[in-house]
Amino acid sequence: MKKRLSLSLLSVLIIAAASAFAQQVKTDYQKIGESLYADKDYKGAVDNFTRAINVNKQNKIKLAQLYDKRAQAQTDLEQYQKAIQDENAAILANPGFADAYWNRGVAYSNNGDYQLAIDDYNRTMSFYKDDKDNLSTLFDNRGINQRKLKNYKKAIEDHSQAILLNRKNGDAYWHRGIAYNNNGDYQLAVDDYTTAMFYNQEDVKDLAILYKNRGVNKRLLKQYKEAINDFNTGIHLNPQNGGIYWERGLAYQHNGDYQLAINDYTEAMPFYQDDKGNLAILYDNRSGNEIALRQPQKAIEDITSAIALDPQRGHLYWSRGIVYSQTGECKLAIDDYTKTMDFYKSNKPALAILHHNNAENLYILNENQKVIDECTAAIALNPNLASPYFTRGKIYLKRIVNKEQAVKDFNKVIELDTAKSSVSYIFSQFYTGHTDQALQMLQQQVLSTPNPDDVLTHYYNIACMFSIMNKPDEANIYLKRAIDSGYSKKFAANDEDFDNIRKTPDYIAMMADGSSK
Repeated sequence: MKKRLSLSLLSVLIIAAASAFAQQVKTDYQKIGESLYADKDYKGAVDNFTRAINVNKQNKIKLAQLYDKRAQAQTDLEQYQKAIQDENAAILANPGFADAYWNRGVAYSNNGDYQLAIDDYNRTMSFYKDDKDNLSTLFDNRGINQRKLKNYKKAIEDHSQAILLNRKNGDAYWHRGIAYNNNGDYQLAVDDYTTAMFYNQEDVKDLAILYKNRGVNKRLLKQYKEAINDFNTGIHLNPQNGGIYWERGLAYQHNGDYQLAINDYTEAMPFYQDDKGNLAILYDNRSGNEIALRQPQKAIEDITSAIALDPQRGHLYWSRGIVYSQTGECKLAIDDYTKTMDFYKSNKPALAILHHNNAENLYILNENQKVIDECTAAIALNPNLASPYFTRGKIYLKRIVNKEQAVKDFNKVIELDTAKSSVSYIFSQFYTGHTDQALQMLQQQVLSTPNPDDVLTHYYNIACMFSIMNKPDEANIYLKRAIDSGYSKKFAANDEDFDNIRKTPDYIAMMADGSSK
């Protein structure tokens, strides 16, 4: 016969089995969570770490590890506050748990709490004094947060220490390159990005970003062709990185390749369709190159699109006002300048310029008293701005006939403009009787100006002066050069400086020629 187990012994065995089963359950939840985390199922990982936490309340060492694991999954889910709370719980359970301080630093950093992240990295370093590789990573992480706080020199020191501890820490070169860039040390940034490339050969997307970053710093060093070459390589590595087209567009723009810049801004736009702010900037950038190519209508359309996307960018109205003014759309220009003033109420120098911009357009509209009022308002805001004295002086000289006040205003321009090169200065010299000197200065500007866009403006100003001097042949020659190069006919047609030549055959033929802009 088989012996029956006593009830007491049977109870002991049942309890032992249940305990073993419970322990197995706890282990399973943790392992499941770890497996799901490895598969990047962070939500599933959180759920299973939570179950494991619930069955390990009495084991503080184990509990700290589980809180830390759940916090890491929450960080990957961008639930940074929850991650911080879990790391706090991990530290409370086990104050000597180094990973919890480290990972809380990561969560703080992602949450924008950069100083708190630095504090946690400082604490963590004490646990890794003899571990150069981990200490290198910690210095690198701390440097990132110093940079976020705009402590660029401290960031550079931290990344340099990371490199000293581990020469193969490619991330540290990359991050130090960013800090050098922020600190204005562009060549040092170029050098670090070049080194970082060596450690990132396997990841083409990261390599593309490094070429982009290096190209940005070469552009800042005015090495435009070298920058363009880097952007070309970046695009070849990852044609889906819209930012590289944007950066190459800027390099083309600085290099004077305006159509290529337009092409790149257009290429970048599809990548920013859900980002109205950046899309507005791209339209604005493209318009600047269209202005340079004397395509004012396209520029106006692009600025208008930018305004529709981001109507709170005050400078956009200003930019459109300038284009309207240059194309003779004086009333539209005034509307935009007036709108711009709403955004610059506390900026007296900017307001002074805007009032003068209005005055210039009102001058063309023959609103004489309004011109005086706007110039006077500009002078009140910024008495050291020369241009409103000049415009007001022209009104007194040509329209209201107050020669004494006109000369007083022109002399004020001559006094204020110490550079002695502005149009206001040169024409003030002209109107105060120094005709030969003024004409010589304009002609000298043509010879000394490398920018063709500025040269055609000089041609226009010379034409104005010859017309005022009643020298129609010379005036028509220079005006034709300006208009053939893209200067606005409508603007010239509204400019009273050409009243002396309007009936000449050359002027009539020039303005009637449909091939001219």
